[in-house]
Amino acid sequence: MSAPNVYRDKVKEGRADYFVTYQPADCRFPFATLDLVFPASRVNGASVVQSMEQELDIWLKRYPVPVMVSAFDAKEDLIPVHGTSGESHLMGYCDLRTGQTVRRWRLLKDNELPPEQADAEYLQVVYRDVGFRDQGTVRDAARRENRNMVGAARAIVFFMVTVPVLIEVISLGVTWLGNMLIAISIATGAYKAAKAFGWLKPTERDKAKAEEERKMQHYYWHCERNPEAFNRLKMENFEREAIEETRREAETLGMNIRR
Repeated sequence: MSAPNVYRDKVKEGRADYFVTYQPADCRFPFATLDLVFPASRVNGASVVQSMEQELDIWLKRYPVPVMVSAFDAKEDLIPVHGTSGESHLMGYCDLRTGQTVRRWRLLKDNELPPEQADAEYLQVVYRDVGFRDQGTVRDAARRENRNMVGAARAIVFFMVTVPVLIEVISLGVTWLGNMLIAISIATGAYKAAKAFGWLKPTERDKAKAEEERKMQHYYWHCERNPEAFNRLKMENFEREAIEETRREAETLGMNIRR
């Protein structure tokens, strides 16, 4: 069995009450994953189970590759359809010799999956209509990004080192450089003094920044007085953002969400 050295693209589709995200098997996982997301505020457990089993059959017919099916609510939390998280995952594969679907409401071990369906050549044929990226190309892009980050860090270090050196050069008698830095310092001080005495009217940006700082100080004072309430509010904000993101994704797939 050879490993598929590619990253395959996800496939997303909308349904009436949920949308699905199918992640094909590739160099990251020897099996596919299928996530059902229910954006509505309330979901029926029996309906979720039925949808998971139907989707398992649909995607195994389209791509006969072992797949793990999971269901999530609008907050992106796993829906415990059978009481425990371990029994809330449905896994299955197609027995190519008999044409029958094997399904289990549990996580299957690697040695329980057909090894021939994880072969690179087999997956290449099955996923011929799915976009992919070469693993080496992805790694090269990541290395380039890391080099850019390192370059930015070096620029910061260079600035931190250069300023003391300039000060030392000034102390050695390079007067024109000292005069330039003094002029910059005087101009900066004059600008700050003009703002402090009200000679310069604050811009709309300055006003907005001052109001934001005032609110932050006000909120911080209340958070310090009641940290437990702050933690609850923080979790509510995270959940609200997750719900809104889920609904936006559903709308892009043409779904009409019931709130």
